[in-house]
Amino acid sequence: MITFLAFFSILFIVITLLPFIKTGKWWIRIFDYPRLQIAFFILISLVLNFLYLDLDVKGIVLNVLLIFSLLYHLSLIVKYTPLYKIQAANVVCENKSNTIKIIEVNVRMKNRNSHLLINLVKKHLPDVLIVTEPDIWWKNELEELKQEYPNILERPLDNTYGLLLYSRFPIKNTEINFLVTDDIPSFFTAVVLPSGLEIDLHCLHPKPPMPGIETYERDTEILLIGKRVKKSGKPSIVVGDLNDVAWSYTSSLFQRYSGLLDPRQGRGLFNTYNVFIPLLRYPLDHFFYSHHFGLIKLERLDSVGSDHYPMMVEICYEGDKNHALDKTKADISDKIEVEEKIQEGKEKAS
Repeated sequence: MITFLAFFSILFIVITLLPFIKTGKWWIRIFDYPRLQIAFFILISLVLNFLYLDLDVKGIVLNVLLIFSLLYHLSLIVKYTPLYKIQAANVVCENKSNTIKIIEVNVRMKNRNSHLLINLVKKHLPDVLIVTEPDIWWKNELEELKQEYPNILERPLDNTYGLLLYSRFPIKNTEINFLVTDDIPSFFTAVVLPSGLEIDLHCLHPKPPMPGIETYERDTEILLIGKRVKKSGKPSIVVGDLNDVAWSYTSSLFQRYSGLLDPRQGRGLFNTYNVFIPLLRYPLDHFFYSHHFGLIKLERLDSVGSDHYPMMVEICYEGDKNHALDKTKADISDKIEVEEKIQEGKEKAS
């Protein structure tokens, strides 16, 4: 029993330390995700250690390291609870012509419950619908949406990285980009609100870390979009299944560099994946937007048969106000690191 407890205590300490290594290796980056779950098991280990381990020097050192590990994991998670200061301000929008409601959903390519998504759209009436992971079957099933959403971008694929965009509002300057590899598309378009205001919308779905797939390409795609947002300075929204959690190093770097806000901060985790495994859920589907917007609503919606829950955001443009309540600016080292990570990702992809 003592050997068992010591082994798992050391294991959890190692798992805590591994993500500090700045690498895209999948077997390290995978531990960015289950911070809450790791914290829970560390807490269990501490309780068992105090009950069964001798409090000699080795036992004390082990428990102290576990306590620090627990506090570190909780420090990452607490930002995405109501215990923390919100980053993106709430607003009561006075000019409805400056609002936009967006639903993003990873439909899971082999899921065949298209009626659930269609019913969801009819219920919530988004202005823009972004679908990740669609194949040709999904594109055909969603044809009826084109009556209400005539402005469309389509790139269905059978590799689980297709994208579809449906908009009530006019779109212009549309691009289907392959920023890092030729099999992973991303969308860019300018959405024209009823007021006439044009806002930049970026949609993406990079690959997750898994055996044989590192995160260099994912990180590069995310940071390339962050770089474009920063350069434009326009009202911007970044949406998609990023296959990354908001507390990861790359996501934090992306936010600092781009200056975009995360409406989750100070409000909740809004875990979207995995629908089928409640104890292993993470927030993988994201909305980030510039300080020009105030938040009206952020909501996780009902399942559509996928392994991801849909997410919905409604925001209002108020250009004369800065809605960033808690934001860390990028420094010189961040700017250098962004360029280095982008270059590294491009080299790995070539």
